[in-house]
Amino acid sequence: MAKKKQATIEEKKHMSRVAALGCVACATLGHYDSPAEIHHIKDKTGMGRRSSHFDVIPLCYMHHRGTYGYHTSPKEFEGNYGTQKELLQIVKDWLDYEDKKTGQINPSNPFTRNNLFWE
Repeated sequence: MAKKKQATIEEKKHMSRVAALGCVACATLGHYDSPAEIHHIKDKTGMGRRSSHFDVIPLCYMHHRGTYGYHTSPKEFEGNYGTQKELLQIVKDWLDYEDKKTGQINPSNPFTRNNLFWE
């Protein structure tokens, strides 16, 4: 079994900012303050492999590994909340990254509008 590649400082910073957004699935339901963990999207990465540390979305426990989670029922999850790629694009729009190392918060981010996003 191959060792997992350690995240770089830039990747760790990105994942922290993504997790700080709160659950993207909960946000689609109008709840903007759900604590989140990181989910590496599955995009043709193969069995037992995960995507880049930059291709992550924030999901709460229930939407990640719980009863309504992606890992419990991927098809049902994507039917309810959109595909992983669609959710990833929402997260990227919220962060409004110009490149992978720096990010500016987009003023249209619902977390900013509700004063729930913090640096």
